[in-house]
Amino acid sequence: MATFKFDIKPLFPEAIIKVSADLLPQDFAGSRVHSADTTCKIAAIVDYMGQQSATAQELVSPVTTAQRLGKSDNQTIYLLGDATDGPRGSVLGLLKVGTKDLYLYDETGQPHQVKRAPAILDFYVHESRQRCGLGKRLFEAMLAQEKWSPAKLSVDRPSPKLILFMARHYGLVRTIPQANHFVVYEGYFNDMIPSTPSLQGAQSVPAVLAAATAGSNVQRASGEGATGNYRKRRSLDEQLQQGCSARNSLPLPSRSNGSCSMAEIIQLSRARSNNNSPAGEGQSSTGNTSIRNK
Repeated sequence: MATFKFDIKPLFPEAIIKVSADLLPQDFAGSRVHSADTTCKIAAIVDYMGQQSATAQELVSPVTTAQRLGKSDNQTIYLLGDATDGPRGSVLGLLKVGTKDLYLYDETGQPHQVKRAPAILDFYVHESRQRCGLGKRLFEAMLAQEKWSPAKLSVDRPSPKLILFMARHYGLVRTIPQANHFVVYEGYFNDMIPSTPSLQGAQSVPAVLAAATAGSNVQRASGEGATGNYRKRRSLDEQLQQGCSARNSLPLPSRSNGSCSMAEIIQLSRARSNNNSPAGEGQSSTGNTSIRNK
């Protein structure tokens, strides 16, 4: 657990508090002087817990800081505290969530532009208090406040522990990795219409994309594959680049960094399909639409 030089009890009227860009607990009603003092203390807690989370996940730098939270208008942090632990109390967990505008691909490779997608951005419970139900308690409080469904959450670079947590508590065992490092679960795209209907007419999805979404990379939350660290694993972008480097007589537009977009991959698939059919002889692809991840 994390203890601080100040008493956390005034900051935690309840075990779980919600903090937004103002760095004040939800429904805070103190004076201006009290507000400034509270902001400083909450910032210290957020920075420390963010660093602890990064260390636990072996990240180069924290993804959660008070400065980043203060500059965001669509992110929220839930903090779990124990006011009865010692003379000053302790902080046990952190959960950062927000909404993102994302370009996502379903199991068949169809693109979806999802506005304000609910996202899990950071999740950490102190090592000394893990496997005690505190993570589930913190997560359930967030779901109730945000009115979100677990199956409709996108997760930014989930750790192995988070993958197992979602499987154990919510039965979410099949993931669909994305090129932007987010992960969504099977069923996420139910009732969604692809953003680019014309892509539905493509005769095939590139083999590298099909393999990434329908094969070995659609992982189960059991066995070695489920515990692979998404934050260290080779990204789908790299797999797509390998697919590009293996192309033969159909070069795609060159880029200085050697990468290619998903639209170009699909363009290559279409061109190959046309060349393999009598009607496609002598034709060339004219599509120039680039779909980018935000």
